[in-house]
Amino acid sequence: MVLTNSQEEYLKVIYLLNNAMGEVRVTDIAKKMNKTKASVTAAVNVLAQMELIEYKHYEPIKITEIGEREAIKVLEASNIVKLFMTDILNIKPEIADEESSKIKTVLSDDSLNRLAVYTFKELGISLNGYNINNMGCIKCPKKMNIKK
Repeated sequence: MVLTNSQEEYLKVIYLLNNAMGEVRVTDIAKKMNKTKASVTAAVNVLAQMELIEYKHYEPIKITEIGEREAIKVLEASNIVKLFMTDILNIKPEIADEESSKIKTVLSDDSLNRLAVYTFKELGISLNGYNINNMGCIKCPKKMNIKK
């Protein structure tokens, strides 16, 4: 499934807010992303049409199984790039956090897999057949505090 950068960001925020709060509403997303409720509602409707979330006006947003997989993949890609930037290139975490989201949008799955292999090898992390499409980043969730 191909998502725009904007759709990825909304899905990521929904996933993270869902993990943190258990229930997500348009107002929560608007606050977190500094967007208007109207913009968020429009984006949420698109994600619902794509079956990544379930949304009914004035009700909490529920992420679907497909949506959760896509959100984890988006986070995974950012985490791989961030891990490379912080642990290999010694870039400050706050800079790496901001830039990793931008960099990962232009990398293919193959490039991300190769970056993961290189990064994990350099850091001495076992790969066990790592593939961004079906496995979680071994070290990233611990560093990023992501629940899987």
